[in-house]
Amino acid sequence: MSDRNTGLFLPGHVPAAEIGRLLWGAPGINVDDLRGDEALRVGHGTWEGRAYTHVALRLFEVGGLLLLDQHEALGPDELERLLGEALSRAHGQAVYLFYDEVNAAGGHARFEGGRLVSRLFYDARGSAPVRRTLDREEVLTGLDPSDWVWVPGADAVEAGATPLFGTGIRDNYTIAALVEAAAATPLEPPAKATPPKAAPPPPSTGIRSGLRGLLRKLRG
Repeated sequence: MSDRNTGLFLPGHVPAAEIGRLLWGAPGINVDDLRGDEALRVGHGTWEGRAYTHVALRLFEVGGLLLLDQHEALGPDELERLLGEALSRAHGQAVYLFYDEVNAAGGHARFEGGRLVSRLFYDARGSAPVRRTLDREEVLTGLDPSDWVWVPGADAVEAGATPLFGTGIRDNYTIAALVEAAAATPLEPPAKATPPKAAPPPPSTGIRSGLRGLLRKLRG
């Protein structure tokens, strides 16, 4: 994974603050975990006349996209699924793209209208090459040695990217071009509000009574 071959993309130019509010309000998110190097990054670009938004997190770029890397479906509170569902619900579609030519893996996960509608990922980073779709993972046999998983993985990237960008987004080089053109910049979460100082507690009734008794003695 790297910031040049991994990304979440949306149609149009979505304000960074809108994406930030969604992320920072997500269940289980500690905003202090999303500062500095881990901060959300958002950028805007245009690809062949189509405006788009690039959403980036170091968590995805270093830790990988579980949505693509594992067979099991992600739970509703998993960050990748939550972002894909919420952003596609608000903006029509959202697509995760990843391609790694060196380690032979590539594909997409695409959301429309708040639902994961397509996943196609070819992965030869393990002991055997596999293909993952929406509901299954299967080991691949009899692959053409010249194509292996490189060409199917590139096809899978393009299949996910086409509804948003049109044809031609097929590998890490074109994903990198999208990332660079968007020039995403960090968006730090808001500072935590400082809790107001508590007012000093009133003296107890016993202390008040004692003081009144002492004053009476002094006056007498």
